[in-house]
Amino acid sequence: MDMQNDFCRTDGVFARNGFSVTAIERIIPSIKRVMQTCKELHIPIIASKLTILTDLDGKSMGLGHLNALRPFLAEDGFRAGTRGHEIIEELPRPDYEVRKWGYSAIYQTELEKILQSLGLKTLIFTGIATNGVVEGTARDTSMRGWEVVTLSDCTAGYAQKLHEASLLNLANVGTVMTSEEAIENLLKSSSQ
Repeated sequence: MDMQNDFCRTDGVFARNGFSVTAIERIIPSIKRVMQTCKELHIPIIASKLTILTDLDGKSMGLGHLNALRPFLAEDGFRAGTRGHEIIEELPRPDYEVRKWGYSAIYQTELEKILQSLGLKTLIFTGIATNGVVEGTARDTSMRGWEVVTLSDCTAGYAQKLHEASLLNLANVGTVMTSEEAIENLLKSSSQ
């Protein structure tokens, strides 16, 4: 979820506006291991990407709740075709990329169609922010019938207390486990 340069890099729009990316940098190696395992086992990887739409004059539009919460996004960040919009280079390339407009990667996006078309039953969540897109999308997909697994060491937020609170919430929506547990389960399932 949203492992984009504008969220994750020290030169990204969030860091330039006072948000520390230290917690995000720590989860990158674990996310990479999970993604590499999925690639080896031919498990589809879907990446969500926050996208700020612009009008014909280049002004942001459709920001909704983000307009008040993150006013700097009206001027900068997450524009299609920019480096900030792209997934960070350390991670393997996802099989699918879904543009999203707010906290949920399934609300008003093509994600539901992709998940149904692939016949997926279980979704494994990694990325940022735990208390934003991860929890928002996990709740929305759970309500639509998918089994939800959140990886505690592959998710992060800009505030540790909110990250921890969301992990508690996510345990009520699905399963919370570590990346090592998830990889072990994936390898076991593939050998059966």
